[in-house]
Amino acid sequence: MAERSQERTRNRSSGVDIDALTGSDEPDSDRTAESPSSGRLARLKQRAGSLFSLRWFLVALLTTVLGAVLAGIVIPFFSSLAALGGIFAVGFAFGIFSSRRRYLELGIAGSATAAVGTFTEFLVVALAGQSQLLAVFGVGSGLLAALLGHYLGRDLRSGMTRDI
Repeated sequence: MAERSQERTRNRSSGVDIDALTGSDEPDSDRTAESPSSGRLARLKQRAGSLFSLRWFLVALLTTVLGAVLAGIVIPFFSSLAALGGIFAVGFAFGIFSSRRRYLELGIAGSATAAVGTFTEFLVVALAGQSQLLAVFGVGSGLLAALLGHYLGRDLRSGMTRDI
């Protein structure tokens, strides 16, 4: 192993391209300029970007609101349950048509949509001071509807695309 490291240092000092030996496409100046901590930071940013996408969150928020409103219009009785059904349907559609997992985006969007819907439907109760219980119910039911819909949609997609 010591011979190999001496060979590399000789090649580097003689001007031979070391990148061909290491298999790296980056020049040496870029590799030495990056410290180990900035490499970890870049990987952390990339990982965080793969976990949560603001663009998909906004799409999910818009579609969950639209799904909840349309379900409430189509089924005028029990509008709270109809809105949760609309959130579930949007999560299900995301699961079927999206190739990536969008649990975090849909969970937050479904929670926010159901919480706002619950507050607006029970506005008098919320103004009377019982808003904590309404918030817990709205956030929990919206989260459950969106995540369950997305899970079942992904499960259906997986079953339909798998070879028998």
